[in-house]
Amino acid sequence: MADSAQATQQVSTLGMKWARKFIIIAIVLLAFGTWALYDASIKYPAKGRAFAEWAEWQYLVQLDEESRARGAPGILTLDAPVPDPVATLEQLNSDPASAGWRPSVQTRHQWLTALSYVGQLKPENTSFAETAPRNRLAELGEQWSTQDKPAPLHSYDLMLQWFMMVVGYGLGLYFVFLMFRVAATKYRWEPSTMALTLPGGSTITPADLEEVDKRKWDKFIVFLKIKPGVDKVGGQSVRVDTYRHARVEEWILEMEREAFGSEEEKTAETQAADPEPAAETASETEASAEADDKG
Repeated sequence: MADSAQATQQVSTLGMKWARKFIIIAIVLLAFGTWALYDASIKYPAKGRAFAEWAEWQYLVQLDEESRARGAPGILTLDAPVPDPVATLEQLNSDPASAGWRPSVQTRHQWLTALSYVGQLKPENTSFAETAPRNRLAELGEQWSTQDKPAPLHSYDLMLQWFMMVVGYGLGLYFVFLMFRVAATKYRWEPSTMALTLPGGSTITPADLEEVDKRKWDKFIVFLKIKPGVDKVGGQSVRVDTYRHARVEEWILEMEREAFGSEEEKTAETQAADPEPAAETASETEASAEADDKG
């Protein structure tokens, strides 16, 4: 008997129109998050490192020119290294006389700032331990003298990309979770008894309906007002989303017809209960005919 009852019982499915829309939204958001992740982890750091190299070249060029202006044969080994770049950058940032800096100090500040934006503000990147400053100047000059100046990063660029990644992945995964949760929410319908089992486990029949509230029917929302005394949901107004859950709309309409009759039946009952408008219409018709005869 139980197997027979289960065989006739119908189960709601995921509304495909709603699911398709949410799948598209989820894909767009996850793609947006992936794009931001690529920018934050690959594209922008590479862009920042490129500008830092160009700024380092400009720094060494200015040091070399200032050394030659003092009569030295070129850039001096002791002038270029920055053994504590973090402290040096903090000192430069707090210096109120920045407008009067000589070119080598300005380019040093630009270089160290660019390194800080990509997490490379470390002594091993500013000490020139493995190569003399003149060799580094020649190396960078060979690389950048024939290339355009790369665009610098702003202080917020990487942080913004990470934030966009979190938003894209967060919302995308939320929509995926929501689809799985809606798919797991089931309504069950027994055609022989017109019994609708709600996701919470309560079962209602047409006799349990006090009202079917369709004030939000255009938004695929219906409220089932349940009579008092029904198990778990008695006296409550149960909200049902017929857009997310396919087949539920037709079951509710069947219950409504069984409980309250069809729209045609309601109209007929209304006319039968209030025959005066029809009688008035008949009287008006007779009066109009008499007037035509006299005319």
